[in-house]
Amino acid sequence: MIRTFVLLALLAAARGAPAAAQPVGGPIEKDLALFLDWFPGRYDNEQQVFWEPELKVPEEERHERIHSIFRPVTAPAFGDHVFYVEQFLDGDPSKIYRQRIYAVSADAGANAVRLKIYTPKKPEALAGAWRDPAPLKALRPSDATTVAGCDVLWRRQANQFLGSIADGACRVKSSRTGEDIVIDDDLVLTDSEIWISDRATTPEGAYVFGNKAGVPHKLKKVRPFECWTAVLRGAKHGDSGEGLDDWQFQRGGLLHDQGGELKLTTDETPARAIRLKLRRVEWPSGPNRPSLTLYVHEGDAKRATSYGWGEADAERLGINLRWLQASCTHAPERLWE
Repeated sequence: MIRTFVLLALLAAARGAPAAAQPVGGPIEKDLALFLDWFPGRYDNEQQVFWEPELKVPEEERHERIHSIFRPVTAPAFGDHVFYVEQFLDGDPSKIYRQRIYAVSADAGANAVRLKIYTPKKPEALAGAWRDPAPLKALRPSDATTVAGCDVLWRRQANQFLGSIADGACRVKSSRTGEDIVIDDDLVLTDSEIWISDRATTPEGAYVFGNKAGVPHKLKKVRPFECWTAVLRGAKHGDSGEGLDDWQFQRGGLLHDQGGELKLTTDETPARAIRLKLRRVEWPSGPNRPSLTLYVHEGDAKRATSYGWGEADAERLGINLRWLQASCTHAPERLWE
């Protein structure tokens, strides 16, 4: 009798459990939430480009350096989850080669996160909008074009998302030749990297663009750093600096840990050009530990004058060469600058 009473009480309690205790949405909504957490950011494959000559990758199979920016923006006409995308070459924000609007949603029917791609009709008016996305708020789908069959479907597998376009479905006219081409894309997204393998062929299968070895661009998410610097006027590398105390200070310099550069010009006559470069070095082979490395370059020299390093995930890194001092601190609030 007592057991029956306890069982009935437990059943009654279960029926009366508050709705908030129940799962919200299905698996795809959960995947969407994770995708939206991982995807935003700035990514760069500078490290891939840096190592390829060392690894003796044939020149025709090497990758160009690309920087990809995926910034969440408010553009209600495109949906609830919208990104402004800007990609440029060689670490130079003026070398823009692609601008897009991405609309992201959960697609239960496809069991995937769907990414719909829009191309702005007036991309030049949006250049740099990742820094100030206000102009995007009033943008409408009629201000852009989209192509059926070119959506990317992202599906979670273990601790990553795999993205792809349906085979042969994305057909567009080449802006260069005016001929029809077929676009294919395979992607991988983790919480710290995105790999992009976009390529194009003619309808007959002839090569148009893409890495000829089939190796994706391997981009790593960047961390921004803010730096102060001090250059000792009248001193050069190797000097002790003894007896000199005339420093040129600068604050608020900005670079990132995937090959970002901070350029300095002294106020001396003649002026000196100095570059700081920051790289989170990850060795492609061997036992060396990853490290956060700060390089000092003078003029246009490719070889660093000097460098220092610390733990790969360090929050601050400094260097003192007697004639130059610098300290760089992780500044996540400056990501979109």
